[in-house]
Formats: sequence, structure tokens, C-alpha cells
Amino acid sequence: MKNKITILAIETTCDDTAISIVKYDNNNFNIISNLISSQIKDHNPFGGVVPELASRIHIKNIIPILDKAVNDLKPYYRQNKNTLELLKNNIDYIAVTNKGGGLIGSQIIGVETAKTLSFILNKPIISINHIRAHILASFFNFNDDKKSGNINYLKFPIIALTVSGGHTQIVLIKNYFNWEILGKSIDDAAGECFDKVAKLLNLGYPGGPIISKLAENGDPDFIKFPRPMINSKDFNFSFSGLKTSILYYFNNLSEMDKKNGNTISNICASVEQAIIDVLCKKSMDAVEQYDPVYFILSGGVAANKKLRKTLQNKIKKYNTKFLMPDIPLCMDNALMVSIAAYFNILNNIDITDYKNIKSSIERTI
Repeated sequence: MKNKITILAIETTCDDTAISIVKYDNNNFNIISNLISSQIKDHNPFGGVVPELASRIHIKNIIPILDKAVNDLKPYYRQNKNTLELLKNNIDYIAVTNKGGGLIGSQIIGVETAKTLSFILNKPIISINHIRAHILASFFNFNDDKKSGNINYLKFPIIALTVSGGHTQIVLIKNYFNWEILGKSIDDAAGECFDKVAKLLNLGYPGGPIISKLAENGDPDFIKFPRPMINSKDFNFSFSGLKTSILYYFNNLSEMDKKNGNTISNICASVEQAIIDVLCKKSMDAVEQYDPVYFILSGGVAANKKLRKTLQNKIKKYNTKFLMPDIPLCMDNALMVSIAAYFNILNNIDITDYKNIKSSIERTI
């Protein structure tokens, strides 16, 4: 691998259109651009992501955000004024998430954009797994300026819990390219449960941050909602039963209680606690069984303050170190795709061209 490479990364697996341009120079990542175009306002009226709408908005956003990223690149290479010339002369790889789950329509937009750029610029494409990118974001350390950083080369084995709107998985990482899914949600993911409960309570979207904020003023022991599969002998999750229990509880409230702020805060606190209890129990079971060097928390729900603090406290009783990405790297973003691409380049894995890459809804690691 060259000492100096520049990666253009694309992430469109759900409802965020994200592009980053990162220059790697002797183990230092210079973040030239890291842009995200959010669709929260577009999906908020529906209480969740509408797949077809997400795909249409990606089509609308992908070229403008690419142009903005290229504008960020121009000051580094003033001799190039033409956009395509600028990219052709200074980009070494194009990375795109095309597997590991996600909305297939959204994923296609990113993949087809990468294929087009690969064809025009004659640059190789790096195929990135979305879940791997979330986890590998924890290997990255920001410098104080937040515009650069470096990779922390970790020891193995590692247990990783990835929690988001579409995923709840526990993964055993034996080395950089030997990953095994130990357990996953058999129905709703934890983040999806947050969103659906927020929709039920008429709180808005996305549900996780709203519920977490209201929970700060509530009693987590006020309602003993079920903890599905918390004592099962595997590492799988199920949150659909919890969602149903909350639905019945809420429907049995008086109209006055449904609008009472204290009641809503107590429901939010109780829901959050139920989800955290299940996530922590399964995670610690995995830590006890596999005795990892590191435990990693990743994904959008990893931004939940109480989950971060609870796991951090529980891990102290084990001979395991706790890692999690900075908050900006928990959400879907293209910088994490660049980080994952870096490891692929080091090992010459999943590097192809525009003819041999396609979108996939595989949920494999």
C-alpha cells in the first residue's frame, strides 16, 4: 500500500446521504470533507423512514453533496479546476457501502454513483460492509482539531454490540477479517423499537434521542415492561413483544394521562431501561463466555448516554477494555466507510471495478 492515498467514500444505506474525502498519510487521516445530508424532516411526518421516499431523496441529494465535497478538495489541489480532472488526478479509491444490510433502494443510489465515478475516473471501488464500518469507527481516534486522526490497532478477540434502527447484533471479531455474528434481533431492532414507541406516543422522529431526553425526567422503574429473551441461552434479541406491551399499556391510559408530561416521561424512562437491560445482559453474557480484550459499542443507538454509561460501568468487573466511537461517528456517515476501506486496502480485499460491484441486502459480516 502506498504511504499516501486519498479515498472518496459514499454511504446511502438508509436515509442519510453521506460523502467523505479522506487523505491517508503515514497513519494520519486528514479529513478533507465529511458531509451528511439528513432526511429527518422528510420522514418525520410518517414517524419512520419510508423506503421509496428515501431512495428518491438520495437521487436528489447525491450530486449536490458530491459537488460540495469536491469544493472542499479544491484548496488542497489548486492546480485542478475541473471537477472530474480534480477527482481523477487526486482520488485513489472510491469506497461505497453495498452489503451488511440496509434499504436496497437507497443502497443502489450510492452503488450506482460509485460505479459511474469508477467508470469515468478509472478508479477502483472498495466494497464495504455497513456493520463492519460502524464497528471499525471505534478504531479511529480524532485529533484535537477534529479534522484529522489516526488508527488504533487493537488486540483480539473483540466483542462488538451494534445497535441502530435496522440492526441489533453481537459480533465476535477474531481478527480484522474473521467476524462471526453471535446473535441478532429476530424481529425489530432496538432502534426501530425506539422509533415505533415514539410514534405511538406522538413524540416525533427519530425516536431514540427524543425518548432518551424525556427519560431524564422519568422513573425507569415506574412501569415494569417485559425484557424479551433476556434469559434465553443465546445472544439473540427480540423487541417486538416489548413494543406490543407498551402499546397495550398506552391504550389503557385515560386521555388525560396520555397527554400528561410526567406520565410520558415515566413511560420513556421505563422503555429505555427495558431496552438497555436486555442489551447489557446479552453483551455481558458474551463477554463472560469469550473473554475479549475489547468490548465495542457501535451504531446509532450507541449515542444513547445512558446505554454508554451503563455498559461502561458493567464492563469494569471484567478484564476487558471498553471502546465506543465519538458521537458523530455513531450515526451513519461516510468517514466510517473510509476507515473500513483503509483496512480493505491494507489487505487487498473487496477491491474491484464498476463492472463487478452490485447492491446487496446480505446481513453477513
